[in-house]
Amino acid sequence: MPEPSDYWSTFQQRLAELGCEPVLIGALAALEYRLTPRFTTDVDFLVRSLDGVVAAFEAEGYTVQAMAEPGGEPYVVFIRGKGVAVDALLVETDYQAAAHRRAVNKLLTVEDVIVHKLIAWRAKDQDDIASILAAAPLLDAGYIQRWAT
Repeated sequence: MPEPSDYWSTFQQRLAELGCEPVLIGALAALEYRLTPRFTTDVDFLVRSLDGVVAAFEAEGYTVQAMAEPGGEPYVVFIRGKGVAVDALLVETDYQAAAHRRAVNKLLTVEDVIVHKLIAWRAKDQDDIASILAAAPLLDAGYIQRWAT
Protein backbone atom coordinates (compact mmCIF):
# COMPACT_ATOMS: atom_id res chain seq x y z
CA MET A 1 0.00 0.00 0.00
CA PRO A 2 1.44 3.39 -0.94
CA GLU A 3 2.17 5.98 1.72
CA PRO A 4 0.31 9.31 1.51
CA SER A 5 3.64 11.07 0.99
CA ASP A 6 4.05 8.96 -2.17
CA TYR A 7 0.85 10.08 -3.89
CA TRP A 8 -0.25 13.46 -2.54
CA SER A 9 1.33 15.46 -5.36
CA THR A 10 -0.39 13.33 -8.01
CA PHE A 11 -3.77 14.03 -6.45
CA GLN A 12 -2.95 17.70 -5.97
CA GLN A 13 -2.16 17.95 -9.66
CA ARG A 14 -5.32 16.06 -10.66
CA LEU A 15 -7.51 18.27 -8.46
CA ALA A 16 -5.83 21.34 -9.96
CA GLU A 17 -6.62 20.04 -13.45
CA LEU A 18 -10.28 19.87 -12.37
CA GLY A 19 -10.16 23.55 -11.30
CA CYS A 20 -10.33 22.84 -7.56
CA GLU A 21 -7.31 24.97 -6.54
CA PRO A 22 -6.12 22.42 -3.94
CA VAL A 23 -4.03 23.40 -0.93
CA LEU A 24 -2.41 20.71 1.22
CA ILE A 25 -3.72 20.63 4.80
CA GLY A 26 -3.83 18.04 7.58
CA ALA A 27 -1.00 15.85 8.77
CA LEU A 28 1.06 16.12 5.60
CA ALA A 29 0.99 19.91 5.87
CA ALA A 30 1.93 19.65 9.55
CA LEU A 31 4.85 17.38 8.64
CA GLU A 32 6.39 20.29 6.74
CA TYR A 33 6.72 22.21 10.02
CA ARG A 34 6.99 19.54 12.75
CA LEU A 35 10.23 18.89 14.61
CA THR A 36 9.59 15.13 14.51
CA PRO A 37 7.72 13.09 11.87
CA ARG A 38 4.49 11.22 12.51
CA PHE A 39 2.40 8.63 10.71
CA THR A 40 -0.70 9.49 8.72
CA THR A 41 -3.04 7.40 6.62
CA ASP A 42 -4.56 9.98 4.30
CA VAL A 43 -4.07 13.18 2.35
CA ASP A 44 -6.22 16.25 3.01
CA PHE A 45 -6.81 19.21 0.71
CA LEU A 46 -8.69 22.47 1.11
CA VAL A 47 -10.30 23.29 -2.26
CA ARG A 48 -12.19 26.18 -3.85
CA SER A 49 -14.48 23.89 -5.86
CA LEU A 50 -15.63 20.28 -5.85
CA ASP A 51 -17.29 20.53 -9.27
CA GLY A 52 -16.62 17.41 -11.30
CA VAL A 53 -14.54 15.69 -8.60
CA VAL A 54 -16.92 12.80 -7.95
CA ALA A 55 -17.42 11.95 -11.62
CA ALA A 56 -13.74 12.32 -12.50
CA PHE A 57 -12.41 10.05 -9.76
CA GLU A 58 -15.19 7.49 -10.14
CA ALA A 59 -14.30 7.32 -13.85
CA GLU A 60 -10.71 6.59 -12.79
CA GLY A 61 -11.87 3.61 -10.70
CA TYR A 62 -11.96 5.14 -7.22
CA THR A 63 -14.75 4.87 -4.68
CA VAL A 64 -15.95 8.39 -3.97
CA GLN A 65 -18.27 9.56 -1.21
CA ALA A 66 -19.56 13.13 -1.17
CA MET A 67 -20.99 14.62 2.02
CA ALA A 68 -23.61 17.36 1.66
CA GLU A 69 -26.41 18.98 3.58
CA PRO A 70 -29.83 17.77 2.38
CA GLY A 71 -30.42 19.36 -1.02
CA GLY A 72 -27.06 21.11 -0.91
CA GLU A 73 -23.78 20.92 -2.73
CA PRO A 74 -21.02 18.65 -1.35
CA TYR A 75 -18.73 20.21 1.26
CA VAL A 76 -16.30 17.29 1.45
CA VAL A 77 -15.38 14.42 -0.85
CA PHE A 78 -13.66 11.22 0.28
CA ILE A 79 -11.69 9.41 -2.43
CA ARG A 80 -10.70 5.82 -1.69
CA GLY A 81 -9.29 2.85 -3.58
CA LYS A 82 -6.09 1.61 -5.16
CA GLY A 83 -4.47 1.88 -1.73
CA VAL A 84 -5.07 5.62 -1.36
CA ALA A 85 -7.17 7.83 0.90
CA VAL A 86 -7.73 11.46 -0.10
CA ASP A 87 -10.14 13.97 1.44
CA ALA A 88 -11.05 17.22 -0.31
CA LEU A 89 -12.71 19.83 1.93
CA LEU A 90 -14.51 22.77 0.34
CA VAL A 91 -13.66 26.32 1.46
CA GLU A 92 -16.79 27.45 3.31
CA THR A 93 -15.78 29.84 6.10
CA ASP A 94 -14.02 33.19 6.18
CA TYR A 95 -11.10 31.53 7.97
CA GLN A 96 -10.81 28.78 5.34
CA ALA A 97 -10.87 31.40 2.59
CA ALA A 98 -8.10 33.36 4.32
CA ALA A 99 -6.02 30.22 4.87
CA HIS A 100 -6.45 29.21 1.23
CA ARG A 101 -5.38 32.69 0.03
CA ARG A 102 -2.31 32.71 2.31
CA ALA A 103 -1.06 29.30 1.17
CA VAL A 104 2.46 29.24 -0.23
CA ASN A 105 3.29 26.75 -2.99
CA LYS A 106 -0.12 25.08 -2.45
CA LEU A 107 0.71 24.43 1.23
CA LEU A 108 -0.87 26.01 4.30
CA THR A 109 1.34 28.43 6.18
CA VAL A 110 2.59 27.30 9.57
CA GLU A 111 0.11 29.65 11.28
CA ASP A 112 -2.79 28.16 9.34
CA VAL A 113 -1.72 24.61 10.11
CA ILE A 114 -1.76 25.58 13.80
CA VAL A 115 -5.21 27.18 13.50
CA HIS A 116 -6.57 24.11 11.67
CA LYS A 117 -5.16 21.91 14.43
CA LEU A 118 -6.63 24.15 17.14
CA ILE A 119 -10.05 23.88 15.49
CA ALA A 120 -9.88 20.07 15.23
CA TRP A 121 -8.26 19.69 18.68
CA ARG A 122 -7.86 15.90 18.67
CA ALA A 123 -4.90 14.31 20.48
CA LYS A 124 -2.96 13.99 17.21
CA ASP A 125 -3.65 17.66 16.44
CA GLN A 126 -2.36 18.69 19.85
CA ASP A 127 0.76 16.61 19.20
CA ASP A 128 1.20 18.31 15.82
CA ILE A 129 0.99 21.74 17.47
CA ALA A 130 3.50 20.77 20.18
CA SER A 131 5.97 19.44 17.61
CA ILE A 132 5.57 22.50 15.39
CA LEU A 133 6.19 24.82 18.34
CA ALA A 134 9.21 22.71 19.36
CA ALA A 135 10.67 23.42 15.93
CA ALA A 136 10.64 27.10 17.02
CA PRO A 137 9.31 28.68 13.85
CA LEU A 138 8.76 32.42 13.60
CA LEU A 139 5.01 32.83 14.01
CA ASP A 140 2.46 35.56 13.51
CA ALA A 141 0.85 35.06 16.92
CA GLY A 142 -1.70 37.80 16.28
CA TYR A 143 -2.98 35.99 13.20
CA ILE A 144 -3.29 32.71 15.12
CA GLN A 145 -5.08 34.43 18.00
CA ARG A 146 -7.49 36.19 15.62
CA TRP A 147 -8.73 32.93 14.10
CA ALA A 148 -8.40 30.71 17.17
CA THR A 149 -10.73 32.77 19.35
